[in-house]
Amino acid sequence: MKRKYISISLLTMVILSGCSLSPTLQVPSIELPNKPLTALHVNEKWWTSFNDETLNRLIEEALTHNDDIKLSALRILKAKQMYGLSDANLYPSLNATGTQSRQKTSEETYQNKRYNYTDYSLGLSLQYEIDFWGKLSNQAESNWSLYLASKMAYQTVTNTLINDVIQAYLNLASLEERIKILDESIENYRQSYTYRSQQHQAGTINELLATQALAQYNNANASKGVLLETKTTQQSALAILLGKSPKELFDGEKPLIDHLPSPVTIPQGISSDLLENRPDIQESLMNLHSKNALIGVERSAYFPSISLTGSYGQQSESSSNLFQPTANKWGFGPTFTLPIFDFGKINTKVELSKTDLQSALISYEQTVKKAYKEVYDALSKEALIQNRLLYHEDEIKAYQKMLSITTTRFENGAANWLEVLDSQKSLLNASLNHTTTKQTLLVSQVELFKALGGGWNQHQ
Repeated sequence: MKRKYISISLLTMVILSGCSLSPTLQVPSIELPNKPLTALHVNEKWWTSFNDETLNRLIEEALTHNDDIKLSALRILKAKQMYGLSDANLYPSLNATGTQSRQKTSEETYQNKRYNYTDYSLGLSLQYEIDFWGKLSNQAESNWSLYLASKMAYQTVTNTLINDVIQAYLNLASLEERIKILDESIENYRQSYTYRSQQHQAGTINELLATQALAQYNNANASKGVLLETKTTQQSALAILLGKSPKELFDGEKPLIDHLPSPVTIPQGISSDLLENRPDIQESLMNLHSKNALIGVERSAYFPSISLTGSYGQQSESSSNLFQPTANKWGFGPTFTLPIFDFGKINTKVELSKTDLQSALISYEQTVKKAYKEVYDALSKEALIQNRLLYHEDEIKAYQKMLSITTTRFENGAANWLEVLDSQKSLLNASLNHTTTKQTLLVSQVELFKALGGGWNQHQ
């Protein structure tokens, strides 16, 4: 009857175990503008929207070899291992034991005066903490949330890396386009200087006009030198992002980048629900769940801790008798621990966990607000730059026409050479500004992709 009572009691404790003391998590709702927005869908490989094979290849290379990606992947592995450890604590542990010892006892204890003896033992030991208050399950839940948060952090690192690679790529492509523009201008300036020098030698123009043509030629060459210096620095920055070694960095083949990709078409408006796909928001949310579960872990210390221990095996003074039925031994019993007075340690730990939760809540709200701001700013910026790019295109057409008119008028003696030089310089600056604005537009679109946590795909 006694054994039956004990069995029923243990079964009841096991059934009641897992009671969670963590509070119900109330995720704050962030009020966003009430504007009619068009739904967009996330496209995992959003960078392919630029239709640039070289860019696609470089990003794939970076995702495979970048050092930050490798470190982030290891953090995910560690978080998963931590969860596995906490999950294993929910189950009993069974260990095999074996000992051989030689001992000497006090001559004043045993009546048979057995001062020296040998002890042999083999057995199994069982330990199991009943998760009556949900301490172990809450710890496992916290670690699981941290594991999910680490996966979201990995995605943030990935998006940042992709953004950095594209930025470096656009810088190089823009430099290449500007160098090409300068090369064309330099060649025109060289031909112009040669022609004006011949005119000066023939006495048809004065030395000032020939010198001005030479100065313009030298100025364009100096500007090209600055761009070439910047290009070298950008190539090194891109190589680092691709995870190349120092040898590959300086001896390896440089990627072929010769033009900016075409901008993509941005749909009008975004869905506020799309912000939930941002990995940093998901990471903050998982951290909220982790901190909330830890409150339950700390609260469980207020209540008794109940563990079950048991052992079964053989023990004998002689190894030859170790497996005799009479050498059998066993033991079983619960361990009960209840805090009585700890100078407020448990209460302080609970309050600390609550403070951590409040910090996580504020961090979550801050992340959502920042996400919406980044998307709003990126959309506004993209629209403004689109208009600016159109103005630059019209500006180039106007300066091309102006240069044609002034050159014709100069040849007919109706204009001076300074007007031609001014038209050439204006056309050069307008062309360079157009390339820079196109790069800025592409950068704003990349920032929008990143702000949305991945981009969109209207055909999904």
